[in-house]
Amino acid sequence: MKLERLSTAETLGWSGIGFGVGLVGGLWAAGWLGRVTRSRLSDGVRALRTPAGGSPVALAETVHRALMADPALAPLDLRPVAVTRGTVELTGWVPDRRTRARAVRLAAQVPGLDDLINSILVHGEDDFGAPPALTLTGRSA
Repeated sequence: MKLERLSTAETLGWSGIGFGVGLVGGLWAAGWLGRVTRSRLSDGVRALRTPAGGSPVALAETVHRALMADPALAPLDLRPVAVTRGTVELTGWVPDRRTRARAVRLAAQVPGLDDLINSILVHGEDDFGAPPALTLTGRSA
C-alpha cells in the first residue's frame, strides 16, 4: 500500500482545523475547570495523597479517639461530626474556654484534617436562654 503525501494546502488546512479544535477544547476545559491557582492545585495534590479509605466518617472517628485519649476530655460529651472530606465539626459542652481550646488543639493535630469547625459551647457563657421579651406593659410613654 502506497502512502499518499498531502499537499501543502491540505497540510495547512488540517493543521488549522486541529488548532481550532484544540483552542475550542482548551477554552471549554478552562471554563469547566475554573481558574487554576496555586491553592487549587495544592488542594488537588493533597486530595490525591489522601488514602482511598480516608472517608469523612473515618476521620471523625479518628478525631473522637484522639479526644477520648485525653484524660481531661474523655469524660466530656464532645462529638466530632463528619462534614466533608477533610472537614470535621466539633460539638458538645465544656466547663471553660481553656478546655474548649484544648479540645480544638488536640483535634487539629489529627492527620488528614484540613478544616475544623469549632461548635463547642461553654457552660456559663453559652447556655443562657433567650432574653425576656420586651413589653411596654405598665410603662408610660
